[in-house]
Amino acid sequence: MELAESAQTGESFHFISELARKHRMVLISPILERDDHKHTIWNTAVVVDQNGHYMGKHRKNHIPRVGDFNESTYYMEGDTGHPVFDTIFGKIAINICYGRHHPLNWMMFGLNGAEIVFNPSATVGALSEPLWGIEARNAAIANHYFAVGINRVGTETFPNQFTSGDGQPAKTEFGHFYGSSYVAAPDGSRTPGLSRVQDGLLVTEIDLNLCQQVRDKWLFNQTARFDLYKESLTKYCDPDFKPQLIR
Repeated sequence: MELAESAQTGESFHFISELARKHRMVLISPILERDDHKHTIWNTAVVVDQNGHYMGKHRKNHIPRVGDFNESTYYMEGDTGHPVFDTIFGKIAINICYGRHHPLNWMMFGLNGAEIVFNPSATVGALSEPLWGIEARNAAIANHYFAVGINRVGTETFPNQFTSGDGQPAKTEFGHFYGSSYVAAPDGSRTPGLSRVQDGLLVTEIDLNLCQQVRDKWLFNQTARFDLYKESLTKYCDPDFKPQLIR
């Protein structure tokens, strides 16, 4: 917790601001954010434009309560909605880590106009590797944008043993973070993944025109029934909800 910092004035912002300005890049920096107003800790991604200016932030919407990743003990659910940042390189959004398991989370970034959605993650093989090559690719297809799955590499070891209360023996590490970062396109194509055991850099050239071209071909938004979903979800949120189950 002592490393938590302000999204707009913290050391991480100043560090990436200089890099963004120097290289004329738009940078996304996941940080541990301390909100001094609400005295809350957030899992946050900060966006800095090509001039080194703060564009905004997104706080993680979905907090895992699974296995070793019981983050609800220190993070709160995000309160920033589904922001899309209109950069000089395209309209981008950040679906942080565990949010990739929630299709509606991906969908809302698309409805807000995202052309590229980044999914910075820290996830281990035993937990999620069978899902990794599927989720971002499915999101790209369903929402007519590019989706970028990003995962760390390596094993983190702690000095003291811990347990997740799942009946398993105490341990000193989460397991292997398997990397395998990739970019998926709205037409279902994707790049090869990076290594699962070594750090790497993936440089990919993309054509944002493909978003509209695929949208015009498949018409997923045009044929969607958002009015129907709204009605059904409103009913589901009612404590007296009864499933539409026919026997």
